Formats: sequence, structure tokens, C-alpha cells
Amino acid sequence: MAFLDNSGDIILDAVLTDVGRKRMAQGNFKITKYAMGDDEIDYGTYNVSHPSGSAYADLEILQTPILEAFTQVNATINYGLVSYSRNDLLYLPTIAINTKMTDDVVFAGDQNVIYLADDSKYDTDNVITGDLLMASTRAGPSTVLRTTQTSTRYILVETGINTSDIPPTSANQGTYILNVGLHDRQYMVGFDSRFIAGVLGASSNSTFTNDSTSQQGAVLSVSLQTSRGAQAARSISNFTESPVNGVVSTLYKPSSGPDNTGNKSNIAGPRGTFTALNFAIHPGLGDADYTRYGKTSQNIFADGKNFDYIDTIVYVKGLTTNVTIQIPIRVTRVTS
Repeated sequence: MAFLDNSGDIILDAVLTDVGRKRMAQGNFKITKYAMGDDEIDYGTYNVSHPSGSAYADLEILQTPILEAFTQVNATINYGLVSYSRNDLLYLPTIAINTKMTDDVVFAGDQNVIYLADDSKYDTDNVITGDLLMASTRAGPSTVLRTTQTSTRYILVETGINTSDIPPTSANQGTYILNVGLHDRQYMVGFDSRFIAGVLGASSNSTFTNDSTSQQGAVLSVSLQTSRGAQAARSISNFTESPVNGVVSTLYKPSSGPDNTGNKSNIAGPRGTFTALNFAIHPGLGDADYTRYGKTSQNIFADGKNFDYIDTIVYVKGLTTNVTIQIPIRVTRVTS
């Protein structure tokens, strides 16, 4: 890996992937699409108080070293730039993992992973993997998914306008999201099919709304259903993509009194849609896979209990807004 010198003229560095070279050798190479990304750029370096004046505010951004082109299709753009047909959009949505709801909502903890527990495995005391992981001295319940579970325990994904400049009211949701087509009715979930067999997503009758009594809290009601229509991902080897429902959030700022809904949502402004996710561990995942792709007999919590695990990434993308998030998943089983 290397960087290109971006201190002078703009440079176009292009290379062909393995597929591109193959098609060129066959005489049928043709560019039909292209994508742009800005993974290297830190927009926090935009300096509105630059001593040389406002014309130099973006100087550091423009001179940021750019990575040279890769040939691997899955090692180039993680967060691609997107285009919108409307030119009157003042705010664009973002996507976030909810870390504020309690009980069944799961998110990455201190080890920056979400554990997907293989509950078909038992330790010498006949305790299943998920129960071991959820023990307070280990991963903690807020970080553990139970594979294929449809009634409880899920990752809650939200989209919306993440700014405190616009209150999260129903009217603002209509103005900035619904009426301009910035709400994702579906999300595409990409996962490594060597380790994960399928996705469970939120059903269309799931709700995320205000507490009917106080209007200050939030009520989350989620049921999961198995995703249909899986297909091989075009850009990442061994990955499969499956669609799941996006449901419009009705968690709004109360009409009177203080707004405490920010204590329940990771979106500060008008909320768009949400979905909930769980995953099914591939039934063929065996000893050889954990040895080849992961680690075995690891005392990861320093408490005398050993686990086998494989780390992988799940990608979630809004099909309307193209907002994308990566979720670190640790497929885990207790070492029996």
C-alpha cells in the first residue's frame, strides 16, 4: 500500500482488477459504471478560521495524501460518494446503531464486537454459549445475539438527520425526509456466507414510537422474520446480500414539555426509518473453519472459560439513501 502525492496537480490513478484484465484479454472490456469515494479524507480538518482567509479553509483537505489504486475489488471504496437527483436538499441522512435502548437491543461493547452465539454448543458444565457470554463477568448481555432467535435480541439500526439544529418532530420528518424521498423502505444486508447462513430483519408491523403515557420515553416493538431473495454480492468475494424491511420511525419530540427522546435514539434530529437484525450461523461451520479463519480455545475474558470465534463484518446499506454502516460480528462458540 502507498500514498500518492496530492500536493500539486490532481492525479488520476487507475488500475484494472483481475476481472478487468481478464475481460481485456478476451477483448470485451468496457467501462459501464464508476464509483467515487473519499475514505482517506478527514473533513474535520476544514478550518473556517484559517489565518490566510476563507479561501484556504479546505487547503488541508485538498492536499490530503490519496491512497494508490488497488486491484482487489473489496479493498478500495468502503464509503462511496453518492448522487441525489434533487438539488434542494439541505440535509442528508445518516445511519447509526442504536446504543440507547435497553433490554433486547444489542450493540458492540468494550471489545468492539457483537457476539453471535452458537447456542448448540455446551461447556463441560452443560451451559450453552450464549448464557456464558451473557454472564456479567464476560461479554455482557447488551453485546450478545442468539443465533436465529426471532422474538428477542437484535441489532437496532436507525437512519435520519443527525443534527440538533432541527427538532425531531413529525412535521420536520415530513419536510426533510419523507416528502423528499430520503427514507429507506428497505435495507440491503451483506454478510460472509461462509460463516453466516442468513439474515433476520424487522417485520413491517414493528414500531419505534413515543411512550403513550408520558411521551418522553420510547416504546420499541420488534418481531423478526427471515429475509428472502438472497443473492451473491457483486463486489466482495464470498459475500451474500439479503434485503430487510425499513419501518418509518414515529419517535417524535413531544408537543409540550422537554424532549427526552434523544435518550432513546442515536439520531438527534428528524428520524427516518429503522430495522432490526439477527443472523443465522452457517450450519456447516466446523472445527476446520474456526481453525482456518478464526481462533480456537481462547480465554478472551480471562475467567477460565475458553471460546472459539471467527471475526467478520456485516454491511448494512439503505437502498434509497445509500447510507452504509459496517457492523463487527464475532461468531462464537464455547470450547467444549
